[in-house]
Formats: sequence, structure tokens, C-alpha cells
Amino acid sequence: MNNYFIIGKVNEGKSYLFNLFSKTHKTISNPKANTTIDIIRKNILSENFSYNIYDTPGFLKLIDFNILFEKILKLSLDNISFIYLTSCFTNEDLKICKQLHSKKFKLFLFSFKKIDDDHYISNLFDKIFINNSDNFSSLKKYLSNINKKENLLKETLNKKTITIFGKENTGKSTLFNKIMNMSLSKISPNLHTTRDSVNWDIKHKNITLEFIDTAGFIRSRSNRKNFDFEKLSIEQSEHFIKKSSLIILLLDANSESRLDLSLIGSLSKRNKPFLVLVNKIDLIENKSLYQKKFLKYLSSNHNFYSSLNIYFISALHSSKSKILQIIFDQLNNKFFFKTSYLNKIIKSVNGELGKIQKNSKDFKIYFMTAFTVNQKNYFKISCNFSKKNIKPHLKSYLSKILIRELKLKGINFNLIF
Repeated sequence: MNNYFIIGKVNEGKSYLFNLFSKTHKTISNPKANTTIDIIRKNILSENFSYNIYDTPGFLKLIDFNILFEKILKLSLDNISFIYLTSCFTNEDLKICKQLHSKKFKLFLFSFKKIDDDHYISNLFDKIFINNSDNFSSLKKYLSNINKKENLLKETLNKKTITIFGKENTGKSTLFNKIMNMSLSKISPNLHTTRDSVNWDIKHKNITLEFIDTAGFIRSRSNRKNFDFEKLSIEQSEHFIKKSSLIILLLDANSESRLDLSLIGSLSKRNKPFLVLVNKIDLIENKSLYQKKFLKYLSSNHNFYSSLNIYFISALHSSKSKILQIIFDQLNNKFFFKTSYLNKIIKSVNGELGKIQKNSKDFKIYFMTAFTVNQKNYFKISCNFSKKNIKPHLKSYLSKILIRELKLKGINFNLIF
């Protein structure tokens, strides 16, 4: 597939041009310099054509462009072309275009304004879009004509979209870069480093996985939620969450809070598979004790709306293969139930359990939730018996009922009372 990078000096309108192509994944377009800080990709797809278009950070001089150019080359893409956007062709533009031309890249000159012929060298460019009344329509038509779509049906059907979501500074971009095995998202301890959602594809076990690194979640009561950049970032994150095959909620092991619980509750109501990755576990001294306290905190403060799948990781130190295996397992997870569904079967389960109770109070289940922790499956049972009064034969009988009712044959799980 052909890849077209929109490049140019700061404030030339690169994000505006990208947004004209992309009707859904729109980057933040703002008159402030250096609004775009990451490389943003959008697949332009129709019944007849398919290609990728990229928004890129602006530069001032050749030395700045070379930094961006090296970053583009590290993406290891085939069929790279450049759309050079400028409103006034300068000597610095000439140096950059000469360099790209000497390296045999296809290069298109584009401007929203008319540029005098004397200000540029036409031989540097494969195609020029500067003198028409509607240069964008001409460029779009040209790209559509030269990018006749190949048979991508199989790849499209196998593609899964995975959105990384969470509070600011939980390590979302670090995790994204680890999975991609390259520095696609800028990393910084400052708040709101990621503004535009950054997306990239990888192949894993014959499936194309598209990962989305989103901007950090901002509390609803925060005034920053209404700032220009932050507001547009939140809209982008919401767009990708809605289209996700799987949502990854990334939490910070050093920052337990009520906001974590509200984010879990909010995501679980969306009727989409999601998993909770508790990041920075490498910074916790007693990991086993921390995990027990975390799960107790979670279970005592939250009535789950659907199964929770929790893993403790370090985005810095966990291997890429381990993280991908967690994600792949979750995409194929059969141990996922809405709590509302689990509690619908409680009445019939209680009826069957009552048949085996003798010389004791009726065993009665009030509430049931399901969750996975580090690949171990659990049902948490809230009932009228204390743990010490629950006999082994009762656990065995209840397990058999759950296996039958939830079609869990072959799936291991434990009961917690």
C-alpha cells in the first residue's frame, strides 16, 4: 500500500490538509506552532482505492527536517511518497526538496495558494498541485486514480482495533512504543504530552492488530477539560473507544484512586471487551502483597458491571511478547460475562443448591461476579455462609452448575466466597 507523508514548515496547514482527507480521525489543527508532535496515520479507503496518509510535525530548517526524516525511515514502510506543503517556496524548502529528490522519493508539491513558477524548480516534483482553483480536489482525485485497491478483504476481516486508554502519565505511550518496538509516541513526564491519538498496525499470529495510543483522561471537574487541545483530544479518544475491538485501561500501580474505579465502571457499561493493565508494578517492593490489597480494594469498592480481566505489568520491563500474549488471549477470551447476566441465573442456581442442603440454613447466593487476574479465572460469590461453613461438596456442585449454565467445559476457574 502506498504511504503519503504530508510535510512542510510549521503552520503551513499540514493538519488542515490531513483533516480534509480524514473525515473521522481528525488531528488537532491550530494556528499555534508545533501543535502536531507525533506522526499520525489514516487509511483512506473506498470501494475503488486504498492508501495511507500521514500528518507530521512541522520543521523550521533542514536540520529539523532530518530528525523527522530519520523517524519516518525507522517506520520501515514501503512505497513512501512526500506531499510538500508550502505557501511560499523558500531556499530552505529548496534544500529539503532537493534532498528528497536525490534519494529517489516521489515528491508532490502542494499549496492552498498560488505560487509563482519562478519560486520553485518543477523538475524536483513528480506532480504539482498549486495553480488550480481547488488544489485539494485535484490532489485527492489524483491519489484515488493511482491507488486502485487490491484485494484487502481478508486482511480487513482479520483486523482488530485495540485502544489504550487511561489517566495522564500512566505509561500509555511507553506501552504503545513497547508493542510497536519503536518510538512512535512522544514520552514525557509532563501532562498531556500525547495530544493526537497515534495509531499503528502490527501482525500477530496472522491477525492485523491496530493499536491506538490516546490522550490521557482528564477529570470531568477539571477546567482543563474545556481547553482547546484537551477538548479535541478527548473527542478523538472517544471516537476510537467506540470503534475498538478491545479497550486496554492502563492504571498506575503507584496511584490507586476513586477515579480508577469510575473509569472501570464507565468502560464496563459500554458492552465492549476490555482489560485492566496495572502498570509500573516494577516500582512496587512487595508485589504479592500489593496485588492482594489491590484486588481487595477493587472488590470492596465496586460492583462489577462485567467481567474484569486484570494483569500486573511493567511497560518498561515486561517483554513485548508477554504483553501481546495477554492482549491476544483477551481477544479470544471465553471467560467474559456481564454481571447482569450472571445474576439472572442466581435464582435457578439457588434452587438447585437448596436440594443438597441438609440440617443447615439454606445456602443462598446474593451476588456473583467474574474476573481474571494474571490469567487465573475466578467467580466471586457473595452469599449468606461464612467461608469456613462452605463444604467441599458444595463448591464442587456449584462449579458443575456454572460449567453447565455458562458453557465452561474445559475452562479452569476458582470460586471465592
